[in-house]
Amino acid sequence: MAYFVVAAGIPTYFDLTFFVQLILFFVFLYLLNVLFYQPVSRIFDERSARVEAGQRAAEESRRRAEETQREVQRQLDAARVEAQSIIAGANRDAAAQRQTVMAGAQEQANALIAQAQEEIRGERAAALDQLRREAGALAILVASRVSGRSLDTADNRQLAEQAVVAESGVR
Repeated sequence: MAYFVVAAGIPTYFDLTFFVQLILFFVFLYLLNVLFYQPVSRIFDERSARVEAGQRAAEESRRRAEETQREVQRQLDAARVEAQSIIAGANRDAAAQRQTVMAGAQEQANALIAQAQEEIRGERAAALDQLRREAGALAILVASRVSGRSLDTADNRQLAEQAVVAESGVR
């Protein structure tokens, strides 16, 4: 059975094979859709989903890394501030200790100076007493030689006192 159709002035013959070919074409499209297009589309969708999941994971990892970096930076800043505080405290403590040591050394030096001055005064007084005694003895010796007689104890004492008074008056 053949059909004759005139379309746009061109005669066309249709027979039953045309419709069978048309049905086979749609069946072929359906089979291509089911066997190739849907599996390939599914593979592409899965791949896109994996890529998006990977991108989300990478973004999350980047965000966590940035947060970790900020936290580490905050900790470093806090440690730096604490270290500077410790150093400043140590410097203050060292200065205070230096002042304490210097004050203690100054006190010890002053005490040593005062002790030395006391010793010098004591030794000077002892030397002056010794000098007075020797001066008195020399005065008695000179007086006995000048007078040509031996002086007794009372005379010695009186001459010694006069010599000491005269010595003290000179100074």
